[in-house]
Amino acid sequence: MEDTPNIPAVIGASPEDTVTRESLYEQAWSTPMTKIAERYGVSSSYLARVFTHLNIPRPAVGYWAKVAAGKRKATPPLPEVQPGALLSWSRNGAPEQISRTPPKSPAKIRTRSPDRMAVLPRRHPLLVDVEEYFKKAQETDEGYLRPSKRSMADLIVSRSGVNQAVDFANQLFLALMKKGLAVALSDPATHMGRESVDHREVASNRYVHPAVWRPQRPTVVYVGTVVFGLSIYEISEYVHVKRPEKKYVRLTALPVSKRRSDYPDRWMMSADMPSSRLCLQVYSPYHSVEWIQRWTENKPGDLASKIPGIVTSLLAEAPILAGKVEIERIRSEQERQRHQLQMEEWRRKEDEKRRLKVIQDSRDRLETVIQTWAKVNSIQAFFEDIVQSAQRLETQERQAVLDRLAKAMELIGDLDALKHFEAWNPPKI
Repeated sequence: MEDTPNIPAVIGASPEDTVTRESLYEQAWSTPMTKIAERYGVSSSYLARVFTHLNIPRPAVGYWAKVAAGKRKATPPLPEVQPGALLSWSRNGAPEQISRTPPKSPAKIRTRSPDRMAVLPRRHPLLVDVEEYFKKAQETDEGYLRPSKRSMADLIVSRSGVNQAVDFANQLFLALMKKGLAVALSDPATHMGRESVDHREVASNRYVHPAVWRPQRPTVVYVGTVVFGLSIYEISEYVHVKRPEKKYVRLTALPVSKRRSDYPDRWMMSADMPSSRLCLQVYSPYHSVEWIQRWTENKPGDLASKIPGIVTSLLAEAPILAGKVEIERIRSEQERQRHQLQMEEWRRKEDEKRRLKVIQDSRDRLETVIQTWAKVNSIQAFFEDIVQSAQRLETQERQAVLDRLAKAMELIGDLDALKHFEAWNPPKI
């Protein structure tokens, strides 16, 4: 589980390494949290964080005193597990169990009736303690934060914009959750892509260095079988700045006496500085499927008022994006089949080339054997002619010729043509 340290087993603790949501839910409404925490060897506050991460409702403070007084209240239902959400608490480093079962078709999403509606948490599980990671984050020269943690919600903001961004993200995520739509980090097994973020208000070719922070996995919302990527970032404005102490500062944020240019020609430095205005970027995380919409603030804080329209838009756009994904799937399948046919044709041609080469190589070797045979016969005929001619010479002269002939035959070597033919192999095709 992210942000949840592994807890070593303790004497008397449960032997379970992995505890399911269902098990924790049943324990929470049958046993006080202090007893459950003692069983697993953790603190009550730590266990409360586990319940929040797994989206498990738990009794409020004073619940068990009311039960003892005979005032037991109805137990809230365990919310349905959403795609991409954790299914269990991994205590000893066991692999995380992630839900990969998507909801029903986006065209038939229904809001639960009030009597079945699970109580929404105050803070969405994806945003629990997120401010703590931003507090420890480094800043770019322009003021954007770069948290060391990358497995967290996709928020790109300045230090002054953290609270506003987290508050908007929480309102948006809970509004989506209220509609039965899950918001989570993408399942790593699905290989979802992430649309890059350009925080500049006006598009520009200016190089941004260093690049803004990016999460390890996209933040996504599941609308039925369709997945949308979500990024929330603080818009930047290209303004005049100065750079005291290696950080850019807006000229308007400096005292009037320090706003003058430090250069003889009165040149002023400019940079893309956070504006305190947010933008929600919703995009297609599917490979080769382009779809993107942005909602921006005209003034800080007014994006929250657009949340109902954003949710409505996502519900309306889900079938459209699903259609684009299906078109891309068909195109990709056709491309795969075309590539497969090309590869099969290429392999067929390569096989034919290899077959012809085997035949040609065998033919060449056979011709070499034949040429060797012709050469052997020519040499043998030459030697036989020498022997016959030597017979007509005087004894002493004949012996001298035969001695020289023996040396010549020794120099030439084996003249057995059959041995050369036996070394040739016919082609195997």
